[in-house]
Amino acid sequence: MQDAILIDAIWLSTAFLMGFIVKKFHLPSLIGFLITGLILNSLDLAQGSISQLLDTLSSLGVMLLLFTIGLKIKVNNILKPEIWVSASINMFMSVLIIGGFIFMLSISGLNILAGLSIQSSVLIGFALSFSSTVFVVKILEERGELTSFHGKIAIGILVIQDVFAVLFMTFASDLRPGWGILIIPIYLYVIRYVLSYILKHSGHGELLTIFGFFATFITGAMAFYLAGIKPDLGALIIGMTLVSHKKSDELYDRMMSYKDFFLVAFFINIGLTGTITMNVLLITLLLIPFMLIKGTIFVMSLSRFKMRARTAFLASLSLSNFSEFALITGMVGFNAGWITNEWIISFALLMSVSFLISSPLNTYAHDIFDKYRPTIMRLNTGKKYIDDEPKSIGDAEYLVIGFGSIGKPAYQYLSKTLKANVIAVDYNHEIVKKCKNKGINIIWGDTTNSIFWDTIDFTKVKVVLLAMSDVHSNINTLREILKLENRNFKIAAYCNYHDEAKILKDMKVDYVYDYKMYRGEDFAEQIHYKVSKDISARISKDVNTT
Repeated sequence: MQDAILIDAIWLSTAFLMGFIVKKFHLPSLIGFLITGLILNSLDLAQGSISQLLDTLSSLGVMLLLFTIGLKIKVNNILKPEIWVSASINMFMSVLIIGGFIFMLSISGLNILAGLSIQSSVLIGFALSFSSTVFVVKILEERGELTSFHGKIAIGILVIQDVFAVLFMTFASDLRPGWGILIIPIYLYVIRYVLSYILKHSGHGELLTIFGFFATFITGAMAFYLAGIKPDLGALIIGMTLVSHKKSDELYDRMMSYKDFFLVAFFINIGLTGTITMNVLLITLLLIPFMLIKGTIFVMSLSRFKMRARTAFLASLSLSNFSEFALITGMVGFNAGWITNEWIISFALLMSVSFLISSPLNTYAHDIFDKYRPTIMRLNTGKKYIDDEPKSIGDAEYLVIGFGSIGKPAYQYLSKTLKANVIAVDYNHEIVKKCKNKGINIIWGDTTNSIFWDTIDFTKVKVVLLAMSDVHSNINTLREILKLENRNFKIAAYCNYHDEAKILKDMKVDYVYDYKMYRGEDFAEQIHYKVSKDISARISKDVNTT
């Protein structure tokens, strides 16, 4: 018992320390978890109960990952040609180019690749065709662009890739669908309403958390397993059945932290599979250049659709990496005897190196675009684009950027209470369309794009309100505003924390609203206003009665 506690303390402590260290270098923590596995393996601690525990936790982590992805999948969005066609083209070309390259080297007599069959080469190409869901989501979150147009394109492509991965794991596993598969459509139809009802009445506490685990592992994974279908696919589909529920976002936020913990075990487990040899290093050096080829395929395919080259460039840059799904599909191939254990370590190292390269590139993505803007814009096809920036904002004196929980009430106060000439801007097409139907003066635009600020005449604007709830989005927009030479308007920005307020003030924002500081004051002000209004109404009523 004491030995087990000691071993658990060792792997948890090592995982935390390694994750913390790599985080200080502005790299994803999962790289530290991979290193943790390598350290534990070198110390010969990857034995017995710890190995079984990490195996179990990693399996749960993959299913939770797929469930949370399912909560974000809207079928109509991923069926858009620019998403599923681009994802399919990239996967096909990656398998063809990488798989073909591997197979040609294997028959050329190169020792480290000798003996690989066509099937093995295709599997390697397939594994390396994926982009990292964890990495891309994290990068977009840190830039405040998860709901941006190029962010949604990237997420949609990731979802298509995830579906391909799950289908591969289903058909490559030992499970074979039985007669139970025939009742799956009926089961999904019924369970959707059952789960929706339970979720609605699960409150906001611990019962909501238990519901997330129940939906993932019982109604999803276990039900599909009993039908002879890979449990991972069940977790994904059950998540998709809840995507339209009012509490799906809350459930997503709740389960993300648990998913992250379980995936820690997954990455540690990958590190435990073996040691880095000279062959592994050589394979990594041979294959890392294919990051550039993946990115090129993405940007060329995406730019052929009705979207600007900037959108294609930003989406492609975030997708130019290797994925944790390479490790998952690689393990399936290893268990089936198609590839050796050395390839699993190569996939892990390739993924880690691709993160090391992609992380700084994505951090400075907007600066890179601005620097090479004339060259990148040559990819434009000259068509009418679905992401065209607006040409005018009319006679607006107030510009509200972001129409969410902050921007919407700000817009309403300016337009209805102050009767000001105001216009809102948001980069979510769905929000813009719904608001326009309600008569709201709103336009689609990406204010982090230098083209937006170069195109529009802002001479009549008095104040620009940066009302996005994510401070990184406000900062990215602010950087573009500060590049304007003849700016006559003031800038107001929203933030949540004191350190964010300091950043905004250092960037010369005229008015900073620190939510944590002023919320109590605003609460008291609103109560005072309501009480005063009630007292005035009561006095007026008494006077009229008298």
